[in-house]
Amino acid sequence: MEMGIDPKEIERQRQVEALKKEIFQKYLTKEARERLSTLRYGHPDLADSVENMLVQAALSGQLKTVVDDSKLKELLKAISGEKRETRINW
Repeated sequence: MEMGIDPKEIERQRQVEALKKEIFQKYLTKEARERLSTLRYGHPDLADSVENMLVQAALSGQLKTVVDDSKLKELLKAISGEKRETRINW
């Protein structure tokens, strides 16, 4: 084990990523996958939350239909909550 890198942990991460990819290919439309990918650049924590939620739903059998872009937008709104409007009064 060099520099604290555990080969078992690396392999586990590869398996998790492969599972995510498989689930996203099966349950997300191309547009939804693109939106999730784009979201990762600006909001990686939110993207992780959405990905984990989708994986859990798929593994537990709760995800019955394909998630399209509009459904993903609804999910993102529900997770992130309503945005607060910032007003500056002069």
